[in-house]
Amino acid sequence: MSKCHIAMFAASLFASHAAADPGTMLDPTRGYRWELHGATVSLHAIGGGLIREVRLPGAIFASSRDASPPDMLVMPRTGELIVASNATPRLWRVHPTRREMQVYDIELAAERDKDFGFSALAAAPDERTLYARSSTSSTAWRIDLGTQAARPLTPAETAAAGYRAR
Repeated sequence: MSKCHIAMFAASLFASHAAADPGTMLDPTRGYRWELHGATVSLHAIGGGLIREVRLPGAIFASSRDASPPDMLVMPRTGELIVASNATPRLWRVHPTRREMQVYDIELAAERDKDFGFSALAAAPDERTLYARSSTSSTAWRIDLGTQAARPLTPAETAAAGYRAR
């Protein structure tokens, strides 16, 4: 079976591009598998070996049962991986082939007195805007990567973004 066939098979099994393990994200379009291990993310070829490892500077993750696990998202156009801390409003953007990484320290427009990160990441078509949930509540957020600012969504925006009430 060729790598192309394996990638197509994986895509059919994991239509959401997420594997059963929350610390794993598949990118069948490019033949990659990302794995999050503590403060390190590693890139593997699907059906192959390790391509590279990247340390996430300043990574803090909560292991509390009250917090959702950290989340990852593969950007459709670029294949870049977005990793969200579930403990702090920090994101990392890792390019799969170039040695580039960007850290986003997100300024929250509300709930500044609470410590939380993000989960349930989704990208807007422009890939400059993300939607996410608070890792500790059902609040949905709009994150502008250009300004590194986030604001809570209104109930109508939450429904339009596809988030269901918990």
